[in-house]
Amino acid sequence: VLFFGVSFLLKYANDHSLLPVEYRMAGAGTLGLVLLGLGWKLRDSKRLYALLVQGGGIGVLYLTVFAAARFFGLLPVLAAFCILVAIVVFSTILSILQDAVMLALFGFAGGFLAPVLLSTGQGSHVHLFAYYALLNVGVLGVAWFRTWRVLNLLGFVFTFGIGAAWGANFYKPEFFATVEPFLVLYFLMYAGISILFARANQMGSRIRLDSALVFGLPLVTFGLQSALVRELEMGAAYSSLA
Repeated sequence: VLFFGVSFLLKYANDHSLLPVEYRMAGAGTLGLVLLGLGWKLRDSKRLYALLVQGGGIGVLYLTVFAAARFFGLLPVLAAFCILVAIVVFSTILSILQDAVMLALFGFAGGFLAPVLLSTGQGSHVHLFAYYALLNVGVLGVAWFRTWRVLNLLGFVFTFGIGAAWGANFYKPEFFATVEPFLVLYFLMYAGISILFARANQMGSRIRLDSALVFGLPLVTFGLQSALVRELEMGAAYSSLA
């Protein structure tokens, strides 16, 4: 509730100019840090509550940095990218150290929702997809150490679901060169996550697969790829061959 409240407050304050934008961003960032600190302090006495609070704090930090860079111009793109990398690494380490899939779920869900909650229908799709690529690096990093299938599915659904929604509303053939590399990158990332999951769940000659990714990933990716190349003669055929 607090996470959604912060996102609505940021948009409301922006629309009505209640406070200077620097104060709004600083306040939201401070709130995220306070939530993280509170969650860490309560991690032993109230574990589930503490994990939810930490996840909310991480989500608020994603919201703040994304909004400050994309909508308000308070952070250069490179600086925002570095900060987001630090948040991804930090939240990944926190979830692994505490063996807490709940923290990872809420943290990454907040990260994936940030652009949706703050969307104005404008802005560069390259920034959006690069941001999602960064979040998926975090999902891939977690998959290297933990077999949290639900986190893999959360990242998959958000990445390809929001990507498909953007494509249905905003894609134009002239965007092909800036969209295709991200689709290929996402495919390779989740193919790698599928392999990591299978290797971690191998018992002798028996291997447990994440069938949702193993079968869903190529189906969804090829569907999106076909939409990207529908203007190209033999585009779907060459994509199928690849």
